Amino acid sequence: MSKGFIFSLGIAVIWACSLVNSRYLLTLGEDPVSLALWISIFEFIPWLYIFYTHIKEFIALSWQYKLLLLGLGILSSVGIDILQSVALAHTSAVNFSFLYRTVVVFTIILAYFFFKEPITRKKTLLALLILFGSYLLTTNGLGIKITLGDVYTLLYAASAAFITNILIKHTVSKMHPDLSGAVISLITTFMLLSIAITRGPIRVPQHIPFFLLASILSIGVVTVRNRAYQHATASFVTMIVSLTPVFVAFLSYPLLHERLGLVETIGGLIIIGSTFFVEKFNI
Repeated sequence: MSKGFIFSLGIAVIWACSLVNSRYLLTLGEDPVSLALWISIFEFIPWLYIFYTHIKEFIALSWQYKLLLLGLGILSSVGIDILQSVALAHTSAVNFSFLYRTVVVFTIILAYFFFKEPITRKKTLLALLILFGSYLLTTNGLGIKITLGDVYTLLYAASAAFITNILIKHTVSKMHPDLSGAVISLITTFMLLSIAITRGPIRVPQHIPFFLLASILSIGVVTVRNRAYQHATASFVTMIVSLTPVFVAFLSYPLLHERLGLVETIGGLIIIGSTFFVEKFNI
């Protein structure tokens, strides 16, 4: 297996744990904005240390890339952190994980325009298989009713495709992946804090252990994701991360009381098979 495949698979596992944990916190009554804020606050010190270890490289960056990192931190605070929390607050973890797989379509299109990655027949077919498998897995073959949570999730998928899979991948190609992650995350914390202050008194979290776990998982997703971008295309990483709904479905059962039926299991197998073809064809 290639390094790109291993790191991409790591993203799927860690992010699935993160989604289930965040959804669990929201079911306990945590506010979406406060959830995003406190996760960012708890991971601030580790990211600050990582930034300090790469400070010489940051100083040597051109002002264009420093501005790009600043812009990505601002965009990520709303387009990634808050939007994900809001979407999870309005829909189930498995439904979110399926609808988010539309990021495959957004990424393939954007990667074509920004990275000149060709849209091949194999890539199109595998993308459709992944979406179909996700559909079976998370809906049991029934139709999807468009809800407010679905709208937020689709917006999140489009935002993540552009911010994460295109812009952040570009920064990783120009600097150490941990430097990119650290600067963007630190700026995001300040932005989330500013947004929270404008909303009124900041709500103190009630479930600290789960917030600490969320912060650790968040750091893990960023560090593994940025390394995946070093070894694979944006389309490849996005497709392998399509395994996320499988892990979410299994993890959601004990915490969120969601279980797999026959049709859902078939959908999961389709996703798994599709990702192996992505690796085989080196898409």
